[in-house]
Amino acid sequence: MRETLQQPVPEQRSPTVESRVALHRHPLHPVAVVYPIACLTLLLPADVLHLWSGRMFWAEAAWWLNVVGLVAGLMAAGLGIADMFLIRVARRHVSAWSHFIAGVMLLALAAAGVWLRWPDPAAAGWWALAHSAPTAAMVLVVGWLGGTLSFGHGIGVYGHRERDEDDASDRALDE
Repeated sequence: MRETLQQPVPEQRSPTVESRVALHRHPLHPVAVVYPIACLTLLLPADVLHLWSGRMFWAEAAWWLNVVGLVAGLMAAGLGIADMFLIRVARRHVSAWSHFIAGVMLLALAAAGVWLRWPDPAAAGWWALAHSAPTAAMVLVVGWLGGTLSFGHGIGVYGHRERDEDDASDRALDE
């Protein structure tokens, strides 16, 4: 049994590349992507429920999910682009460029969804479903590629520093 509540620190750590766009060393892109992921993934169930029930509520919910997903996606993309161009080693990874291109494709799908639903969310009907299914699939692709960058290559993450007993920021992070 451990005698202190201090977190254990492994002898060997995997190499990581710390995010350059961070707040107190907490990377902002991984924080921001959860909103477009949630919104653009929930488009599919909202469209299915609208077609199944015929209730206008689900069409309007899909409209707002699409708008919020696009706006949040643009903000997350800005943070990700800043990280990509500020971290030299990130630009050398094929998966970084794949994530970037797939992310642009996802934003294009989100913009197409806003355009499709713009005049009347309920009028989109089956076209909305035909749009939201590939959008949800693209969210999976972009998320997989982003996860490969973070978890596989350690790019744009929290970043490890050598522990210094006198460093107040390391102590604050352990609390």
